[in-house]
Amino acid sequence: MKNTLKMIIAVLSLAAMLFAVSCGQKTTADTTGGTTAAEPQTSSDPGTTVPDTTEEPETEPVTETDPVPSELTDGVMVYYEDFSSYGDVEGKDGVISALGWRVLTVSEDGAPSDWTAELTLKDGALHVRNYSDDGSFKGSDGYALILDDAYMSRVEKYGTYTLQYDVTYGTALNHKRYLNFVTEYGGGSYNSYHFRVGGYGNNQIYANGNWFTYDAADEDDLFAAQKKTTEDRTTIAYKLLGRTEEPGDNYTDMFKDVTVTVRVIRGRERADILMKTADMEDFVRVSKYNEMGDAYGQEDELTGSAVCFKTGGAINGYVDNIAIWTGDGDMPADRTVTYVP
Repeated sequence: MKNTLKMIIAVLSLAAMLFAVSCGQKTTADTTGGTTAAEPQTSSDPGTTVPDTTEEPETEPVTETDPVPSELTDGVMVYYEDFSSYGDVEGKDGVISALGWRVLTVSEDGAPSDWTAELTLKDGALHVRNYSDDGSFKGSDGYALILDDAYMSRVEKYGTYTLQYDVTYGTALNHKRYLNFVTEYGGGSYNSYHFRVGGYGNNQIYANGNWFTYDAADEDDLFAAQKKTTEDRTTIAYKLLGRTEEPGDNYTDMFKDVTVTVRVIRGRERADILMKTADMEDFVRVSKYNEMGDAYGQEDELTGSAVCFKTGGAINGYVDNIAIWTGDGDMPADRTVTYVP
């Protein structure tokens, strides 16, 4: 009887083990062959991902294009700056940054000399300090690039254009000092008109370390560097102010605190200078390109097209209303810059 009972227990134990194994195999099959209805489907399961067949609408790429330059005619404003939009700005670096100009150096840009002047934007004008009255600071020439070759290239090819600006001188080391704007700048060469505080000027080309003069002495009354008024020759100081003193260090105040508008007309075989004070209604021509000048035929020496502001040594003062336009007429009434390089 006991033996029979043992056999029955053994049979039941074997059956239970077989049932457990059978259940384990079914569970494994359920978890590896697919998901049950109760399990959530996930997008990481490649067998259940539904492909997105929606097509993106085709769009043309948006690109910005530069304006197409139109054919140049007379009276197109190329550049205008009246310093009225900046407020007061102290310091050379802040002023240069605000204006978008660039100070040129001897080492990096091949400029004839390094910049020394302090700059300030004040009361809607560009103020320059390159000299101290007690003589403790005597600045030198400096060049700040306003418009580069690429910008001015079309204007140069067009031919004639006009540069105009207002200048007011303060104290200066001597009667030779000035502030001006040079054209056709190429580092080692440029075109320049130096209106000096002593009441005369030099209408010249600078090239290969030498100066060549456009106008000619003793040809007519349009020699800007005339330093003495005679019966048939007059100085700029006489033409504009009626003063007859000869320029010299005793007359560094000849044009001190006098606002003068300078107009430079440039072109092939043309370098004419007209000037007026604020009290004058019309411009007076003070210099004219002359075949007898030693600059005649020297334009080929000018290798650049850029425009720079130049500080002509130890002098204080301020400039305003810088304008460049095509042709040789009066400044356009609308001073909006429409020129496209």
